[in-house]
Amino acid sequence: MASDEQWYVLVEANSNYGSDSYGELKKKHHVEGDRSAALSHAEEICRTWCPSQWEPEESGRTVFQTSETSWLVEVTDEWWSEYSGAIRTSEGHFRVTVARLVHAKETPPAHPPEKKAGVIRRAFGGGR
Repeated sequence: MASDEQWYVLVEANSNYGSDSYGELKKKHHVEGDRSAALSHAEEICRTWCPSQWEPEESGRTVFQTSETSWLVEVTDEWWSEYSGAIRTSEGHFRVTVARLVHAKETPPAHPPEKKAGVIRRAFGGGR
């Protein structure tokens, strides 16, 4: 394998807005090292990372390895609801994937539109 390969760990978490649910890239971490280092880093993320609304220390988690380079992590949380007078449970999940960068292109810079000559003069009835 080429020594100039770049490895990343990608974290996708589901976001729910109304009736829509979709995976959103939450973390893209460049790993210094080879594929093995990326796999180790991914496993650490599976054990410790949580979406922003979750507290890692106060959440349960179940980690499923779905392929050699992918995991699905389920997180759960319980709390007492004053409103319902009962224990409530929240569940969520995120995906962790090890990926090799195969292509990257920088975003071209944006430029303001060019000014059109004579626009103000035409607005006042001159220079047709």
